[in-house]
Amino acid sequence: MKAYVDNLNLIRVETNEPINKILLPKYKLKKISDNLYETDKEIELHLRDEIVINEVAIPLLLGNVTITNEFDQKYRYDGTLGYKYSKEETSFKIFSPVAKDIIIVIDELEYQMKYQQPIWHLTINEDLLDKKYYYKIKIEDTYEAVLDPYCFSIAEGECYIIDFSKTIKLDKTPIKIKEYADAVIYEGHVRDLTLNLDVKNKGLFKGLTEKSKILNSTILDYIKNLGITNLQLLPVFDFEDVDDLDKEKYYNWGYNPSNYFSVEGWYSKNPKYPYARINEFKSVISYAHSIKLGINMDVVYNHVFNHETYPYNKIVPNYFYRHDKDHKMTNSSYCGNDIETTRFMVRKLIVDSLIHFTKNYKIDGYRFDLMGLMDLETMREIELKLRKINPYIMLYGEGWNMDTTIKEVAANMSNQHMLDGYAHFNDFFRDTLKGDLHGNNKGYLNGNNKNIDKVFKLLVGSPNLFDSINKSVNYIECHDNLTAFDRMLLTKTKVDKIKDYLDFGNSIIAISMGIPFYHAGQESYRSKEGDENSYKSSEKLNAIKWNFKGQNITNFKEILKIRKKYLDHYKNPSDASITYNKKVLRYVVEHNGIILEHILINDYKRRKIKFDGKLIFKNKEVNIKKDSFIINKPGVYILLKSR
Repeated sequence: MKAYVDNLNLIRVETNEPINKILLPKYKLKKISDNLYETDKEIELHLRDEIVINEVAIPLLLGNVTITNEFDQKYRYDGTLGYKYSKEETSFKIFSPVAKDIIIVIDELEYQMKYQQPIWHLTINEDLLDKKYYYKIKIEDTYEAVLDPYCFSIAEGECYIIDFSKTIKLDKTPIKIKEYADAVIYEGHVRDLTLNLDVKNKGLFKGLTEKSKILNSTILDYIKNLGITNLQLLPVFDFEDVDDLDKEKYYNWGYNPSNYFSVEGWYSKNPKYPYARINEFKSVISYAHSIKLGINMDVVYNHVFNHETYPYNKIVPNYFYRHDKDHKMTNSSYCGNDIETTRFMVRKLIVDSLIHFTKNYKIDGYRFDLMGLMDLETMREIELKLRKINPYIMLYGEGWNMDTTIKEVAANMSNQHMLDGYAHFNDFFRDTLKGDLHGNNKGYLNGNNKNIDKVFKLLVGSPNLFDSINKSVNYIECHDNLTAFDRMLLTKTKVDKIKDYLDFGNSIIAISMGIPFYHAGQESYRSKEGDENSYKSSEKLNAIKWNFKGQNITNFKEILKIRKKYLDHYKNPSDASITYNKKVLRYVVEHNGIILEHILINDYKRRKIKFDGKLIFKNKEVNIKKDSFIINKPGVYILLKSR
């Protein structure tokens, strides 16, 4: 026989025996059905832990109460959580209106916490600097050890009380992206970027700021010199499935959230030291900002690595996760759990962690993993709070229309008109140019002209999807799925031609209205040997095989210089006109009397193109005559004219 609290005043009994007598001291019970009983007042969840049925006392367990709207409405706290340190005292606060008792353990000494709805709190009048701590929480009849979900620094799996003011001080970010279309984003994984470079700290935060003889610069300088404004790093908050000490033992992209306030130790040279990972990451940001390169963080608020071990499930069971009408956890993220972002304290944790990184690490933007599983109100609150700290913060993510229980309020592309401050990854752009994800069909880049009308749309910001060009993240590859190179290999295209097509694609990204986005190494024809989902494949496969020299790199830099110089030409779709004749696409943009005519060719047919004006960019060498030039390779060719 078991009894559960399913709502603030509802008890469910599971038994095969007839219930002759049921008693809950201090409460009156009303029978609703054979196994449901209503109390005359709300149950005090932090106190009541026993019910008497047929003269036998049994534990009163938490049932579905924590996933009800009534629970979420009643138990809310808008103050500071975690710890606040000073030399004289440290205060601790943790949200758990269902815990029967909480003890904080600091360097093996136990301190009893006090309950003040809906939090447990304690102030210790000692200097606790650099001491380890965790919570012992009693939900039913036993205590469980739990890490603080608001912990600022974790080392070797333990939380530390640190003085954040002792970490490297960062100046205000110099990055001011007034419109998202002003940015050029480059996505990279901390380890992938330097494992094949001649730097001392390969694969670590420090390696990003060390000079490479191969490059004659740091990798951050190389990225900046390509014409990039913002480097987007795959997750750098604390995640699981890697070994902080044995760096090469496992590999992971980092989409396994473990703590949303701490920095990952796998990227740290000194992961045993709680300040090291913070200072090393701050040093990356400091260096990037010194060369006017923004740092964006990839963040994952749609799922956690393990819902059973993530601290919140031991603090407030089930509250953190989304459930269906049958009270089963949903799995739209395909990771075994979906975070219920609509709940007040879940939303608060998300917003608080983003404020923490924006204030303390001067992060310039956030890319939200599976953003379509988050809700509109949460996203609006994120924008409101972060813009108060940094008015130029970039916010964008994967707005796929996921299978979710909150479709009407989901932060997906279908609801983009209700999220003016967010951009979305444009899979329409990706698939139109390089074809479907598995290589079954060619795209425009390698000769498919069947959907030329789609190419027209993507050049001017995909108005079929978005009401602003600032909402379209234009890309042909990212960390997910096959690289563009590997995707084209499936179509049995020769390697030399693939390189031509990829140069062509990189140029189209640069001249399209919206936000250019490039995957690290894309300019060097990055391959992962056909691995479609290399999130935990070998480091050897994921590490970028750089090629820093060649006409492809020169052209990549050159077309991004042109975009920057004529940026206003790439902002207003009404300034553009597009024609298509004999498989030659002409994309003409006029602004303030200056005309840019882009000629796009996606085959190897020899053509004589008549022109007036000046040829300022060419993907491939051309034979220029007096009033014409000869094209015989795919690419973008740009003419500059004046009215």
